[in-house]
Amino acid sequence: MFKKKVFISITIFSILMFLTALIKTQTRIIEKNINSQQIKISELNNNLYEAQLEYFYLSSPENLSNKILEYSDDEYLSINFSKIYFSIDDFKKEKRKTTKKLLNDKKIQEK
Repeated sequence: MFKKKVFISITIFSILMFLTALIKTQTRIIEKNINSQQIKISELNNNLYEAQLEYFYLSSPENLSNKILEYSDDEYLSINFSKIYFSIDDFKKEKRKTTKKLLNDKKIQEK
């Protein structure tokens, strides 16, 4: 009876030790994968930051105007602030106003 209890205890202990080692190994593998993914993410973030910095520099108004002056013979003028639409709704409202005005002018001209 005593040997049976000892055997069961040792068997359960061995199984638990084996499972612990297995879980620990799997955890290490997962941690290595997480670390490698974090390194990739940080590299991509760095590349994104550099790309944004380059875009903002290349698309700056001062840089664009210098490039236009350097490579083009055409003369460009700045757009008035009042002609810039902040949303598609503003553009549609302005378009409706213009359309109504033109329609009214045509009716007056026909009479």
